[in-house]
Amino acid sequence: MNYIPNSSTILATLLSFSMVLAGGLAAPAAAQGDQPEWGDQMYAELEGMVGVYNENVNAEDLGVAASQVRNERVNLVVTDSDGSQATASFRLDSELKIQELQQGTRDDATMKMSTDRQTVDRIVESNNPSRAFQNAIQNGDITIDGIGTINAVKWVVINNAANLIRSFF
Repeated sequence: MNYIPNSSTILATLLSFSMVLAGGLAAPAAAQGDQPEWGDQMYAELEGMVGVYNENVNAEDLGVAASQVRNERVNLVVTDSDGSQATASFRLDSELKIQELQQGTRDDATMKMSTDRQTVDRIVESNNPSRAFQNAIQNGDITIDGIGTINAVKWVVINNAANLIRSFF
């Protein structure tokens, strides 16, 4: 007879595993002085996109997920095809509008978003960057990790649930 764990056993195992991983997820990204040459161009493009994004963002489009990213302070890590990384940071307000965009990382970040340069280009060049951003998150083109133990555990659980859902659709 095969052992089938109940949901509380699965949740306890998942949380235990998440706690082990939490330390590795909290590492900060590169500082502004460590930006590759293309990082300045990426930041300028992000700056130009923020107004259009903020005009079009609708927190209701994200449903329950919106509550998980409201008022978060984000370090965005973008990796190019050669492995170099550029960083920018911002704060999402209660309506998911981007505030306080700056090049480099924030010391008070609560979340890290990671993606590749092609995804950023697709978002920046979109007529509706907020929708492109949401699609990139839903498709797994942008990954989110929490910074700090509680946020790290929360995002491990959320990411595992999202990956499970994606595997069915």
